[in-house]
Amino acid sequence: MKKRNYILLLCILLCAAPLMAQDASENTKFPGWYVGLQGGVPFGVSQFSSFGFDKTRAGFSGGVYGGYRFNPVLSLEALAVFGKMSMSQRDCCISGNYWLGSDGVRYHAPVLGMEGWDYAGLKSSVTTQRYGLQLNADVLGFFPSTRQSRWSVEVSPLLAAVGTKASLSTFDGGKEVCKENTEWHLGAGGNIQAGYRFACGIGVGIYSGVTYLTGDGMDGLPKSGHKANYIWESGIRVSFAFGKKSGKKTDHGIAYPASAGLPQDERDNAVETAPAEIPEQTVTDSTAQKTVVTAADNSTETDFEFPTVYFDFNSISLRPSETSKLETILGILKEHPDMHIVVTGWCDTRGSRSVNERYSIRRAEAVKQWLEGRGIAAGRITAVGRGSDVNEKDADKARRAEVTDKERKEDRR
Repeated sequence: MKKRNYILLLCILLCAAPLMAQDASENTKFPGWYVGLQGGVPFGVSQFSSFGFDKTRAGFSGGVYGGYRFNPVLSLEALAVFGKMSMSQRDCCISGNYWLGSDGVRYHAPVLGMEGWDYAGLKSSVTTQRYGLQLNADVLGFFPSTRQSRWSVEVSPLLAAVGTKASLSTFDGGKEVCKENTEWHLGAGGNIQAGYRFACGIGVGIYSGVTYLTGDGMDGLPKSGHKANYIWESGIRVSFAFGKKSGKKTDHGIAYPASAGLPQDERDNAVETAPAEIPEQTVTDSTAQKTVVTAADNSTETDFEFPTVYFDFNSISLRPSETSKLETILGILKEHPDMHIVVTGWCDTRGSRSVNERYSIRRAEAVKQWLEGRGIAAGRITAVGRGSDVNEKDADKARRAEVTDKERKEDRR
């Protein structure tokens, strides 16, 4: 029954992953140092167990940790955790009528002339200290759409030195019958962790995991039929990441405007010409931006309607429903290999200016990367972020990326 509870908790954490796999407006998983605090509820299982015959005894623990994140997938941390647990006889052992003699040996019946205690009347209080290294692998980092998500779902193998100190006492009166010295064990195991990191660098999360211990049992009792010797712990973590995104931005033709959140859309100053009918390539879109494209022979000018690509709230991912619009833009660029375009990203007026600036450039970059992945040279595309569009009252229409012909746009200025 207890194993079912363990498995159920781990499954809940894993099933939560799709709900947490939302995209972030900025890179929250940049390389750098971080520190944190954690607190948990440990349960010990050895000859005695925290899941005793009479009741379940939850322990407590607290600790500090610090580490370094190498990339959106991997981080390594050192931790020091201290705690205390209580354990009693397992329900499966009640029928054994075990008896602990003052010589530290387990008997099946009281020994004449020797002081001793029934197992059923004893409890073991165990203080623990754990010093270890933990490698965290964020499974969301393996997928491009969630690589920079604020959420994380980590699998974390652990290797640690674990010190345990047991004290046996009676239920009736609390008399201490035995107190052990600190025993050191090699601990190996791991956690499953789920967390969220805010823009300010603060992260919160939950974890659950098991640490198996080598050597003698942690409860201070002589070895018997049970070989288990492990600690199961679940709890919460709070962390803080230092520093900023490292490294200079790579130039992929991305142009940052001098002012974000301009009061007027630059389309307002554009001169539009009457569009020619091109049924195979024209997309009807009430908000599509019209751009003049010079034909390859330079003898005629043709207007194409570049469709506007829309985004969900708080997202930089391309909607599947916008694929047909992207394919239309791709077709125009392939038919006119000399054309250079500007992709302009916009946001609605919700959120801070700095966040919207980052959102807008990343939306433009998303369109650019989609086109690059289908054979369009990076040098032909410039991505620009304009922040919030204060003129567009419809928030759904404000969250968009627009495409214009770069040369024609410059001619109109």
